[in-house]
Parts: sequence; structure tokens; C-alpha cells
Amino acid sequence: MDAWQVTLLAMFVLLAVSLAAMAWLVLREHRIRERAGLREWTAGLALQTLAWPLFAVPATVLGGALQAIACALLVAGYAAMLRALLRSLPSTPARTPLSWAVVYLPALMLLLALLVPAQTPQARIAMFWVAALLTVLLSLRAPIRRRGRRPAPERALLVLFAGAALVCIYRLAEQGWNPQSGPAFDAGITPGQQLALAYFLVAPVFATFAFLLLQLERQQRWLEGLAAEDALTGIHNRRAFFEEAHRRLSRRDGDDLLALLMIDADSFKTVNDRHGHAIGDRVLVAVAAAMRACLQPDDIAGRFGGDEFCMLLMGVTAGEAAHRAQVLRHAIAARPLRIDGIEVPVTLSIGIAHMREGRDGDLDRLLAIADRRLYLAKRTGRDRVIDHDLELDLPAQA
Repeated sequence: MDAWQVTLLAMFVLLAVSLAAMAWLVLREHRIRERAGLREWTAGLALQTLAWPLFAVPATVLGGALQAIACALLVAGYAAMLRALLRSLPSTPARTPLSWAVVYLPALMLLLALLVPAQTPQARIAMFWVAALLTVLLSLRAPIRRRGRRPAPERALLVLFAGAALVCIYRLAEQGWNPQSGPAFDAGITPGQQLALAYFLVAPVFATFAFLLLQLERQQRWLEGLAAEDALTGIHNRRAFFEEAHRRLSRRDGDDLLALLMIDADSFKTVNDRHGHAIGDRVLVAVAAAMRACLQPDDIAGRFGGDEFCMLLMGVTAGEAAHRAQVLRHAIAARPLRIDGIEVPVTLSIGIAHMREGRDGDLDRLLAIADRRLYLAKRTGRDRVIDHDLELDLPAQA
């Protein structure tokens, strides 16, 4: 074997090893939820690994049908990998039948076109590169249009597939000005053929590493979300709220205003005792949903435990914080729960602490103030918002 054949064989072995590693990963991680696209990526590697040995079969065998199948398999392999990338990204319509047809359509059309007899080898090669280019361009449209910050592995994948599109364009242009009847493993192999052979054997290997890193980041974000999320309400739990609040306060400028709201569901113990814990859980879920509806992009909300909640409102004046607290209170009071045809009213008591201009962001001090004002709201009749200290002669509790 000459140097080119040894190099291509080594590249093929590397591709096959990548396929084996992906297959092992799919079998090993079959219980993990957030692994969208792993199986389809493995299928793409398998199609490509199967296609390359078929290219070594002489074109005279079966009238060139094996060559046509190899071309279609290679294009379909890239289509499967690109569709796996789509399935791994948020807010992309990769699960619809239409998107499936669009991604795989060039490979199917290529197979049908190559099986038509009486075509020159040059025309077959041109059709292959046109189909490969269409596959990449159609599949990359949704990821490129996606807004938001991209993780590094996703950017690497987009660069690799964009490079594949450029290779297709270069090889198609070369086929136009210097028609070739097929790859020749000798001194006369063209630069375009060298680039295409190397790229389409090596790129899937590097893309697989990037894809696995993307899946790992996705799994990590999911696990972090589970650790930070209150299982019942879906908002931050106590630990996550404190950590995020401390981060927000540490980044705060001295002139930034903010408000901390301590929120308590009135008579929650009575609801639990009278209607059961399932109804009590519905009350907590309703309160959390109303809180989420009141949040601005920079605000955070959390559940401290039981029926106690907290909100950190960023960039609000004292009047704005009180207004938003009243909106939240009215939203809950206006939607009583219906249990067996009976309305169960739910109200909130809210205490507010304000961070003034030029003050240091002391979260413990804010919590103490907000908790004291929440206590005053409960003692002065419930279903109210208090955002300043009151001097009242309160009766002693029994």
C-alpha cells in the first residue's frame, strides 16, 4: 500500500473507533434523560463507517449500484449527525416529520439519481457534492439562526460543519474546471480530492468529541437545575436563592436600588388540616406561579420552606416594590382554589426591605428587616403588604 492508502486506512480506523465509543456510551447511559441526539449521532457515524469500505469496491460491480449506495450512505451519515445536533439544541423544530424529511431528502434524491443508468462518472461525482452541500446547508439553517450565547462545543461543531460546506463548494468548483472520474490514489490526485478525503474522514471524529462535550454540558446544567430547584414549585430552593442573591448583591453598584420581599401564605396550616396536604401543595404551586409571573429578567424568587417564599427585585424604588407586591397579593386573592365545588380563599402577607443608595449589600440585614415586616403584616390582620416599620401596641400572642 502507498502512503495515501495507509493514511486513509488509519483515518478510517479512527472513525470506526469513534463509532464504537459512541455505541458503548449509548448502551451505558441509556437511563440518562438529557441525552437527546446520542443515538442519532451514533447512527450517523455508523452510516459513514459503512460507506467508506463500499467506495473501495470497483465501479463495475453491480453496474455501479454499490458506489451509488455508498454515496447516499455518506450523505445520510452527515444528515444524521446534523439532525442530532438539532435535537441537542433548545428551541429547534428537530422532532417534526417535516424536519426529518428536509434533512434526509438530499441523500434520498442522490441515491435515486445515481441509480439512473447512462450517466457519466463526472456527473455522478457532481451530484454527490451537490447533495452533500444541500444537506449541510439545510441542516445548519436552524442552529445558525438560534439566538443566545452558545457554549464552546456548539460553536466548534458549527465551525466543523461550516468547514464541510466550504469543502463541498471547493470540490464542486474543482469538478467544474477539472472534471474527475473518481478518486485516484496516485500522484495525480487533485488538491480538492486530497482535502475532501481527509476532511470527511477526520472531521466526524473531531465533531464527535465536540458533541460529547456538548452533551456533558447539557447534562451538567440539568443536574445543577435539579440541585437548585424546589421540587414542588419549580422555583429556587432556599440554598440556591441565597447563593444567587449573594452573587447579585456582590455585583451591585452602590447606586443600584433593590428590594427583598418575604411572602407567607395566610392560614396555610388551616388549609392543610382541613383539606389535606394535596390541596396545600396546590396552594404553594399557585403562589409560586404568581411569583414567576411578576418577575422581571433580573429578579429571582425562591421557596424558603413550608409556606414561606422570598423575592429579590433588582432596580426598583420603594414605590415600585410596594406596587409589585400589591399586584402579587391581588393576583392570589382574585383566584381562590375550587375544591369539590367550594372556593377556598388564599391570601398573602408580604414584608418588604429596601436597599437604599450607597448602602452595602448585606443580605442578612435585609432578611431580618423583611421578616420583621412580614411578622407585622401577619399580626395586623394578614392579606396586606408592609414596607416600613410600624409602631403599634400589638396584643401578646397566646
